[in-house]
Amino acid sequence: MTLPSPSPSPVDARLTQWGRTVEDIERGYPLTFDDYLNDLDLRRTLDEVELTAEQVGRLSAFDDRFRQASYPAGRCVWGDENAQAEGWTAESQWYYWRLPTTPGPAFLED
Repeated sequence: MTLPSPSPSPVDARLTQWGRTVEDIERGYPLTFDDYLNDLDLRRTLDEVELTAEQVGRLSAFDDRFRQASYPAGRCVWGDENAQAEGWTAESQWYYWRLPTTPGPAFLED
């Protein structure tokens, strides 16, 4: 009898999803601007949990790729009022200050 594989931890599942988002951004982000904001919110949740050394390594690699596939937006993509209300800074929540280098048509329509 074969035992089922254990499910990934919630943190590992979020890391995997962030990795998929980074792949989408590298290829040309296919979703809307609102979807992009949701994907960045997923990234923020990874700052709010304790990560193992292996998870930190994965996150760092994904973040490096994200930086390469995006550019500085010049301001918080959620808006200055939201950044101030939430206490986000360009140093700590840096990903909220970046946009995909190659946005798709749905993103550009928003």
